[in-house]
Amino acid sequence: MDILGVNLTRTSTGTDLYDGAAVLLRDGVPMVAIAEERLTRAKHCGSVRLASQYCLDAAGTDIRSVDYVAVSICCEVPPPADWAAHSLRLQGLDVRDDQVVVVPSHHLSHAASAFLASPFQQAITVVADNEGNILGPRTRQEYWLNSLERTTVWACTSGIGTEIRRIASHGDQPDEISLGAAYNYITKWLGFSSYHDAGQTMALAAHATGKWSDSRLFEWEAGRLLCRLPQRNDAKVEAVAGWLNAEFGIPLDQGRDPGEPITELHHEVAGLAQSALERALLDLVRRAVEETGIRTVCLAGGSALNCVANHRIARELDLDGLFIQPAASDVGQALGNALWTWHCLLGQTRRWAMNSAALGRPYEAAEVRRAAEEYAAHIDVEPSPDVVGAVASRLAQGQIVGWFSGGSEYGIRALGQRSILGDPRRLETKTRLDLEIKCREPFRPYAPSVTAESASEWFDLTEREIAPGAPATFMLQAAPVRRHLRFRIPAVVHVDGTARVHVVHPGQNADYHALIERFRQLTGIPVLLNTSFNAAGNPIVETPGDAIAEFLAMGLDCLLLDGLLITPRRR
Repeated sequence: MDILGVNLTRTSTGTDLYDGAAVLLRDGVPMVAIAEERLTRAKHCGSVRLASQYCLDAAGTDIRSVDYVAVSICCEVPPPADWAAHSLRLQGLDVRDDQVVVVPSHHLSHAASAFLASPFQQAITVVADNEGNILGPRTRQEYWLNSLERTTVWACTSGIGTEIRRIASHGDQPDEISLGAAYNYITKWLGFSSYHDAGQTMALAAHATGKWSDSRLFEWEAGRLLCRLPQRNDAKVEAVAGWLNAEFGIPLDQGRDPGEPITELHHEVAGLAQSALERALLDLVRRAVEETGIRTVCLAGGSALNCVANHRIARELDLDGLFIQPAASDVGQALGNALWTWHCLLGQTRRWAMNSAALGRPYEAAEVRRAAEEYAAHIDVEPSPDVVGAVASRLAQGQIVGWFSGGSEYGIRALGQRSILGDPRRLETKTRLDLEIKCREPFRPYAPSVTAESASEWFDLTEREIAPGAPATFMLQAAPVRRHLRFRIPAVVHVDGTARVHVVHPGQNADYHALIERFRQLTGIPVLLNTSFNAAGNPIVETPGDAIAEFLAMGLDCLLLDGLLITPRRR
């Protein structure tokens, strides 16, 4: 049985939505998944046409042959199946009305994408994002002025049957806002363009002294967690400015415009937002665990990508397990829709747990060679009997390398399939990446990839936290670097002594694990600097042609392209 999961990216009132994606589920197991942006080369784009065709082609089927097309939507009342089918046909997907299944809740889809990909038979799942579906009838044209899913908690069980049941909802009234929206508002006050830049607020927060870390941005009222910011979606920055002025006496005009210098005040406000989000998520999870007795937890929605908060949840709560699906944002809706249809609608048993995010299709050797031939005037393909050893040697010499291996990652993190790699021992690696290659702000850290065998030696991680499928294996946990080893890998240590660590198991990515091990043999360091393979403003590369074009544009020293060692041709 084939199920195509997609998310609708335009509402009935004409609101464009972001992060289109598709997943092809066959007999309960994902065969292939991809975000639309990887194919259009436009970040966070809506539509699912190219992603759907990519999945259908990879699975060797067509749209009329799949059994179900499972969809969800946000900022809207969940639509009837015939409207959803019509919406997909407008995008070029020739679906029949009777193929389409609508998941009845945006947050339910998020919860399914996490719990049904986890190894757990039961779990509490917390979904925290900007907003989901309109609850009840639509009473106002502007979707944000209706009751909305904003922060929800779900009790999930599977066995003979699967149940995902909402047990709590927070901030869902018309005059309330969500955890994710509050963090987003402050991100915009800090001069970043959208909620997609929330990671910059998280990085900036590490520079704060913490003088406002006890701020009551969120508070409990009658068992519900509410935000103290006013609901003003038409004036987000002004709402933050007014609250900061009333709470701390910060002048109303101190919000940062894009491109302006970052000041100590901006550090402190970022720290305020980060500490408030951490406390709120800790409180939500702690209360749900105490009330249900379930000690395994899943996180979903955009806030689940906050790796600093994730580390506190993993470390400070007495949990039996924590799982975060790496495509936790709306890209993950496609997976949640397909899994919900298989397990909850059709009542099928679970056959899969997510240990790897490499759900893109692999490229055949002939496709790789054709891409290299197209760029033959600009590159040299260097013969090598040991390409992994050759790349390790170049990294040890300080070169910065593009690494393209197997199917691409599902989600926003580069996990050794589409990565740019460097020597973490050299601060000049970070400097060159910031100034010449990635062109990004110096306050943002780069991640370390470490072999599973050495992870707990170099980072403050427990055995449970480095197991396959744990958050650190998806680069979703920021852990302290062991104090006595920080000076040995300065290019990946953040200002607060932590790192957004990526633990690499040989069973999940054998080639990448082998590369890190070869680097260890040369240098004594089982760690590589790892960042996503994309130039500033572009999505992560998908095809061999994308990789060569980006490699040349960014000025990388060499590229390992599925076994081919490529260098720029020197003129």
